[in-house]
Amino acid sequence: MHVGKSDKKYIVGEGETARVLAGSKGVGRFAIARLGAKASVFTKMKGQEAVLWKTDWNTNTLEPYLEEKEKGTKIVIEHLRDNWTESRVRNLREFLSRTYNDDKMKIQVKYKEERKDVARCFGKIQLGVNCVSIIRLHYYADSQKLICDIESDEFTENAQELCPEINLKSQIIEINITEELETMKEVLPEEATNEQWIQLLVSVGNFSAELYFSLKNPSTFDAEKFYYKHRILDERYDSGVILYRNAFSISSYEGKKDWLEFGKRVRMSPAAATHPTGAWRVRENQIAGKVIIDKKENDGLCDLMNRQGLVENDIYKIFIAIIIAGINCFERYRQSIIRCIVKSNGPAEERKPKVMDRVIKNPEKLTELSSEETRLFLYELEQMKKENKESKKQIDETERRYKYDIRLLNMLATSGLKATSIAHEMRNDRNSIDENVEYIIKALKRYELWDVVNDEENRKYMHRDIPALLQKNRRVNRKIITFMDVMLSESEKEQFLPENIDVFDLLTNIKSVWENDYSWINIQVHVEEELKYRSAKDIFRVIFDNLILNSIQQNDAENILEIHIHAEKKGKFIYLMYSDKGKGLPSKYKFDPMRILEVHETSRKKGHGIGMWIVNNTITNTGGEIRKIMGSDGFKMEFVIGDKV
Repeated sequence: MHVGKSDKKYIVGEGETARVLAGSKGVGRFAIARLGAKASVFTKMKGQEAVLWKTDWNTNTLEPYLEEKEKGTKIVIEHLRDNWTESRVRNLREFLSRTYNDDKMKIQVKYKEERKDVARCFGKIQLGVNCVSIIRLHYYADSQKLICDIESDEFTENAQELCPEINLKSQIIEINITEELETMKEVLPEEATNEQWIQLLVSVGNFSAELYFSLKNPSTFDAEKFYYKHRILDERYDSGVILYRNAFSISSYEGKKDWLEFGKRVRMSPAAATHPTGAWRVRENQIAGKVIIDKKENDGLCDLMNRQGLVENDIYKIFIAIIIAGINCFERYRQSIIRCIVKSNGPAEERKPKVMDRVIKNPEKLTELSSEETRLFLYELEQMKKENKESKKQIDETERRYKYDIRLLNMLATSGLKATSIAHEMRNDRNSIDENVEYIIKALKRYELWDVVNDEENRKYMHRDIPALLQKNRRVNRKIITFMDVMLSESEKEQFLPENIDVFDLLTNIKSVWENDYSWINIQVHVEEELKYRSAKDIFRVIFDNLILNSIQQNDAENILEIHIHAEKKGKFIYLMYSDKGKGLPSKYKFDPMRILEVHETSRKKGHGIGMWIVNNTITNTGGEIRKIMGSDGFKMEFVIGDKV
């Protein structure tokens, strides 16, 4: 009972009786003092005499207790500081069910002669009863591998027929965390080496998690539309995610607090699972479960001194990021199923209600309908009601989708408008920017200073080398002029109007602009001359500007970068292939290259992860699609653009 003193070992007992001791800070006595003004502790070890320790928190006594014969410990707290009502006792039972996660100890709560066992919050898990999907995560620190094992019973057999290439029952995904979280290196000091980064990932230690996913009461309409197998779960888990250290939960991480920040993730990416390009995120009320760490294995996850949480150090941040990486795997897996179902269903065939048409033309016919015609009439009314409901849902879904798109694009549009405004203001200074360096050189020659500043002695130091500084200034000025020209030309209204575009001319123009800005890139356009396609120029510019910019950013260490663009018209679509001879995709994308299309997905520290999402969104909105992405030998993307403008 000395504050701040603890002599507890890591583990006591052997075999089945072995257990890890929870305490370590020496602050447990405060919990007893908080509950009552007096306490008595009766305890007896096997083969030892029983003792009784009593205290009123001012004085205490320790004496033999001959009445106690059986081994064990009993704590009696008197002069309680709170009034224990039935409601408080009920809350206590619920708290204990979440706090303890083991079968080695039996907990009972007795109140007014009523004795109740406290069952574990997460007992034996049943798919279709407690949840529809189980996500099991195992992190192996030595190899920096995360295994995501998904077991699901969310969809019917009919859904499996619509998605033959996806296993709707199970999926095992292995993630290289070193590559997955590479952008998190910025949490380390600037001088940190790759070895230090690996050591930090090892320091997290092995841990596991078991998460339970289910929707909260989906409508009958949605259940039919998406082939959900279970609409209402009898014993649905909705108690949040709890962090356990061995058998006991850690305060502040008992599922009440959104410590994994599901809400924040949804706000950043609010897309529905049906969104064709947006990344769906699990909602806070859709997931429960447990994350299990060990007192010794995960000693880098340190308690605050008051035991009310964990120190949010670098190891804690990486620990959270590893869990989120596993949740991302499930989100991508489930969204791929939903998108497949939506795509396979296609638009519903239009029903032509014959009986209803007759009644509408001549309402008096309603009284003359036979029993069979009356049945058909009622059926047609019911179908119309369903179709109206579906139409409303589709309108709401479309509205949500465009709200999501607009939020992302508004951010970029605002930056673009600022840049365009500055470009307009600088337009009058264009000539000065372009010619100032030449004027300065001519002036220095006129005043007979050019030979002086060009002397080797005066060019020894970079900051005093006037000719070199002027040449650098000339290069910067040319980039500024190019930026102004691009901003002013690409914001013109004509860029957005549909027309018969000369694809060869447009792509050649895009090629020229980029090659003028970056002398180390070589763009080859493989397009039949005078190929015409009805679209808008901004669509092509948005797609190829983002693709070329991505190639440049991924290969900025190269001396030369070769890019190829192929285009061919087939029917109402134009088929395109974009490729570069660079280093290809980062390792974490090579087994799932389509993942780069997700919003906020980036491998660069300062990347926003919106460029490839914009490409995908633009292509999808034309009625086209991205068919294939390859990133093992350079980068290659095959896609089609449709005729929707």
